[in-house]
Amino acid sequence: MPTKWIPCGNDFMVGDVLRWTEPVWKPKARKNSRTKVIGHRVVTAQVAEIDGDWLHLTLKSCETTNAEDWWKRIPEPKSGQPLRRQRRALAKKHPERRPWGGADGEAARREAGGTPRPGASKFLT
Repeated sequence: MPTKWIPCGNDFMVGDVLRWTEPVWKPKARKNSRTKVIGHRVVTAQVAEIDGDWLHLTLKSCETTNAEDWWKRIPEPKSGQPLRRQRRALAKKHPERRPWGGADGEAARREAGGTPRPGASKFLT
């Protein structure tokens, strides 16, 4: 049974598993060369730490697809690799959150959070 992902916007906490899509850019050959999107990645990562406006994530999986006009293989990052993203930059990529397991999972998520987070829905409490 496929997992139903919940759109989360800017509402993250330690332990959440997030999924988002990001572009893969061609490395610049010269300083003045134009950038080009050569593919897209669907990244799944777990929030390890929140440091102000920065999220420290642990990569769980990554699926890369090439653009139609790009023929070379795009290297994928390894699972378990640390990632660092800004909160507002990640929020622009429309992340989705995996629900915490079971009927009591969302209640456990609220309890684990302790204090309300910025941007948290008032309907979760």
